This record gives sequence, structure tokens and C-alpha cells, in this order.
Amino acid sequence: MDVCDMNGDKIGSVARVYRHEMAAVTEGSTSPTTEMTDSSRDDILEVKTGFLGLGKHLYVPTRDIQEVTQGCVFLNKNKDDLENLDWTTRPDYLDQLT
Repeated sequence: MDVCDMNGDKIGSVARVYRHEMAAVTEGSTSPTTEMTDSSRDDILEVKTGFLGLGKHLYVPTRDIQEVTQGCVFLNKNKDDLENLDWTTRPDYLDQLT
């Protein structure tokens, strides 16, 4: 799926989505219980950029997604503004997310 800026300019494509588990089923129970999550840790959309996805990877907080359509994820940022964001650094906590 393509990832585009707020103007519809393609940035890359979705590589993976990392998200916090919002509910878990406790053993012996059929009803889900809500787990506490660290609110300082965002769910992340990993975006591969460049020709054939061979460029850098961006780690976009899902709070910066403006809209999702059938063929594209639109961000609430302009493509030119991405250089000023620290989205090229992979967050340490991603290994804990699914």
C-alpha cells in the first residue's frame, strides 16, 4: 500500500505496522481485559522509501496519519517537512510491539 503526504505525493509504501496490544484474554476467561500501555510510546507505521523500497525506512507515528483509503495512507505532513522529523531513527521499543 502506498504512503503519501498531505498533497498526495508518494513517499513510499507500507513495510510493517507496529501496534500496542489493546486487549488480552486472561487464562480461563472468555472476556478480554484491557492492558495498560505506555502512552509515550506510539504505534508506528514503518514506511520503505526509494526505488523498489531500497531507500531509507521511516518510522511514522500513527497519530500523524490523516486518512487511510483503499489504496493509500495519507499523512498529515508535507513531503518537504519530513526532513525535519526524526522518523529515520527506529524506536527501541518496536521489538515489544506486534
